[in-house]
Amino acid sequence: MLKSKQLLTTVLLLLSSLVFSQTLHHRIAAMLNIKTNDIQLSDTITFPAAFLAQHDSLIFYLNPHLRVTLTAGDFRMVKTRKQDKKPDAFRYALLKTGKNTTKAGLSCSGQINDSLTSGAAEYARGFSETKGIISKKGVYLAGTSFWMPSFDEPLFTYDLTTRLPASWQVVSQGTRTENDTADGMRTVRYNCKYPQDQVYLTAARWTEYDSKAGDVLIQAFLRTPDKKLAMRYLNMTGIYLNMYARLLGPYPYSKFALVENFWETGYGMPSFTLLGSRIIRFPFILYSSYPHELLHNWWGNSVYVAMEKGNWSEGLTAYMADQMLKEQRGQGAEYRRNILQKFTDFVNPENDFPVVDFRDRHNAAEEAIGYGKSLMFQHMLRQRVGDSLYIRAYRRFYKDYRFKIASFDDIRATFENVTGRDFKPFFKEWLTRKGAPQLTLAEVKVIKRKKDFLLSFRLSQIQKEAVFALIVPVAVYFKDTVILKKVRMSRRQIYPLLTFSERPLKIEIDPQFDLFRRLDKGEAPSSLTQLFGNVKGTLILPAKSPYLDAYEQLADTWKKIQEIQGKSLSIVLDTDLQTLPAKGAVWVIGFQNTFANRFEVPKDYARYFNAQQLKTINNLSTTGALVYAIPNPDNPGQTLGFVGANMKESISGLARLLPHYGKYSWLGFEGSRPDNVMKGTFPLLHSPLHYNIPVKGQWPAVKVRLKPEPPLTTLPR
Repeated sequence: MLKSKQLLTTVLLLLSSLVFSQTLHHRIAAMLNIKTNDIQLSDTITFPAAFLAQHDSLIFYLNPHLRVTLTAGDFRMVKTRKQDKKPDAFRYALLKTGKNTTKAGLSCSGQINDSLTSGAAEYARGFSETKGIISKKGVYLAGTSFWMPSFDEPLFTYDLTTRLPASWQVVSQGTRTENDTADGMRTVRYNCKYPQDQVYLTAARWTEYDSKAGDVLIQAFLRTPDKKLAMRYLNMTGIYLNMYARLLGPYPYSKFALVENFWETGYGMPSFTLLGSRIIRFPFILYSSYPHELLHNWWGNSVYVAMEKGNWSEGLTAYMADQMLKEQRGQGAEYRRNILQKFTDFVNPENDFPVVDFRDRHNAAEEAIGYGKSLMFQHMLRQRVGDSLYIRAYRRFYKDYRFKIASFDDIRATFENVTGRDFKPFFKEWLTRKGAPQLTLAEVKVIKRKKDFLLSFRLSQIQKEAVFALIVPVAVYFKDTVILKKVRMSRRQIYPLLTFSERPLKIEIDPQFDLFRRLDKGEAPSSLTQLFGNVKGTLILPAKSPYLDAYEQLADTWKKIQEIQGKSLSIVLDTDLQTLPAKGAVWVIGFQNTFANRFEVPKDYARYFNAQQLKTINNLSTTGALVYAIPNPDNPGQTLGFVGANMKESISGLARLLPHYGKYSWLGFEGSRPDNVMKGTFPLLHSPLHYNIPVKGQWPAVKVRLKPEPPLTTLPR
């Protein structure tokens, strides 16, 4: 039996090699001069016969700062023009002049030093960006850098040999086959035998740590030596690799590396992730962003995205990483509620678009659709087919499309093949339509008929868009039990009638947030997303504060963030107002603000805090910073926010941090950095989709709770 398995493995490897031998291949030798931001490289490209047969001229693109010469092959090289589709690169053509056209040699050299940008667009997106940089802090070269010849072929294989100072290290995709130093220089070679859609070259002065998870090499490259930190990541990497391999199929690469970047990023590349120095030291990253980037090796970095047909990988990855890990802790419903709250707060008719039009995240609205709505699409798909078929379909999808390009249509076809069902209407409705349903509950009645109790109610869709076809979860509570029913809805209003042998005491519509929909104001606590998401807002500055200039910089930053997303934020002084505005989002800034006393926080909300929290709040009110989001007392449909700091140096940090704490109602910070020391949300007082049913004029207490669904990882293989 063992010999048979070995023979099968050998045959599969040979077949794999045969398939990938038909792929364009780059053999790259690069020399990095860190001091001068310079790169010199030679690239020998081997063209497969099919590629040559399809193209009379071979088109490639290159960074405009690089000089290029043809060194081998029967070609004539022509520089054409800059392309609108690739505005950051020059376009070149290799014209065939003889028979020796299976290989071409190109030599390139020049400087690549696109400085990091950190303006309003980067604040809105959440991190700074560069198209490519060679600097004393580090090296980052990617497909967007066009640092090597990029041909009109979506996937290719490569090997990359890099020379640079001996104190530096290099990380790229695939397997490292050489890492030697001599005469003050280091030579590093990476071989990537599986097709890729771009080549990453990253480098810095790192300390390297490694371990093994089965046959997979696990690495950590840190800018500052920290064995404890490295071991935490190495240990968790092994756990996640095993979990996802059991869930989806074998990990596609020979290594996975955590790489510490020299600016704050959250990038996932094939076989490694590039995370910023501050990010990797946040304890929660190990259980949120890190598994997300690791899972991208299945979705997006081995099964590639047909981007022109919609980016499916971000929503699927968020669902099987961020959402699933919360689900494992029994917090799946809360996580999905936050997802729906982001869509409700940030997406409006002016910035809405279908999921299939999502490419990349540039602001909160795009994230709410491309990540959030796409994630909820996955959840509803899972609800439709059940956990077993859902996982079986994605195992098949991974097996069939590994190292290929796939689209939403390929996902649909896979589910149809696995389940034998037609999913065209479902995929069309949730991926090609804008908008979201919004539900209301009314006319709840219980009628006793003989030995049975009939529960009736009116369920309505009140959104302006056309009706969505829904399968609505309905939880019905009794004295000692709770039953979850599913109600089909394809009209504006329906009047379900449910029969039970026991008197119902309470009804909840979509209690675990299983449907993609807009939330009613009563379904979500007041939060910062409601302030940042509002189309119009007013920010009130404290005229007599000694920190006014720092607060003005905060206001200017947030105003630019809002404007770049098509929103407006008016900035006024407290001395210019007699009352708080009743319309739109309102920010009260500064402990010295005229309206700070009228805000009365936490006095009006003291019952929501324990004694220790009240003590911390009291201390922070004189030494740190406090942030609140509450209903506007003059208009409960709008949200009122407060930001107060006792250290001028902390205000710029608050301006940067608070957009990332959107789901919270209250926050506390200390220090000049500042560091978050407390956070939370105010409880919901009443959801309009929950109704306690009176019995003889009384509302009986309902103690039973609806249990969360088991997570995907509990399924047998």
